[in-house]
This record gives sequence, structure tokens and C-alpha cells, in this order.
Amino acid sequence: MKNNELQINLTKRQVEFLIKCIDEAQSTQSLKPVKDEVELIRELSRINDEIQDDKYGQDTYYDLN
Repeated sequence: MKNNELQINLTKRQVEFLIKCIDEAQSTQSLKPVKDEVELIRELSRINDEIQDDKYGQDTYYDLN
């Protein structure tokens, strides 16, 4: 792990909440992430997709709003 990296543990509910916050910030264009932040958002989104698949099934459409 690099010196400037942190490792945190999040619950499934916390990941869902963060994705909702990111979606809202991006929709209002108040979030303009840099490359490292985009990578983090992608990873959180991937994790959230897995959570939603487990929760609702892979073929079900879901809306986080």
C-alpha cells in the first residue's frame, strides 16, 4: 500500500449511501472528480452493483433513488 492510501471497511448500506450521494452530486454537476477519484467511484459502483445483484437478482432493474 502506498503511503498516501488508506484502507477502510464499509457496510453494504454505507456503499449504497455513498453511491446515492455521488449520483446526486454528479447530476447537479457539483462533483468534478479527477482521475484517482473516478477510479474510486468506479470501484464503489462495481461493489454497489454486486450488492444490488445479491439484493434483487441480476436481471432486475433497480433505482437507487
